Parts: sequence; C-alpha cells; structure tokens
Amino acid sequence: MPMGQAGMLFAFGFLLLITAIVITVILAFTTTSKAKASAAREANYRELAEKASLDSSEIRASLIEVKSRLASMERMLKEVE
Repeated sequence: MPMGQAGMLFAFGFLLLITAIVITVILAFTTTSKAKASAAREANYRELAEKASLDSSEIRASLIEVKSRLASMERMLKEVE
C-alpha cells in the first residue's frame, strides 16, 4: 500500500472514530434529557393528583355540611307545618 493511501486511510478511520464518538455523545445526551423530562412530568402529575385528592376531600366535607344544613331546614319546615 503506497504511503499516500495509508495516510488517507488513517484520516478516514480517524474521522469515522470521531463521528462515532459524537453520535454516541448525542444519543446519551438525548436519552438523559428525555429521562429528565419524563421525571419532571411524573412529578407534575403526582402533584396534580395530590391536589385533586385534597380538593375532593374538601368538596366531600362541604357536601356533608350542606346535607346536614338541608336536613336541619327540613326539620324546621316540618315543625312549622
């Protein structure tokens, strides 16, 4: 193999190695960023679920209060009649 072709082969091999490293780094970076985004989304969903649960319990408590007031008013109306 002539010396000029050996140098060109080395250059192409080196370029191929650099390209493979760059592609690997890009893939690792995108995988990591997807994982971080997924974790952030899950945390937001968890927070939303907790808030919905608290709101649900507040609504349930308000409904119980309204039902007791309505029962009280019904008793008063029956006494008036």
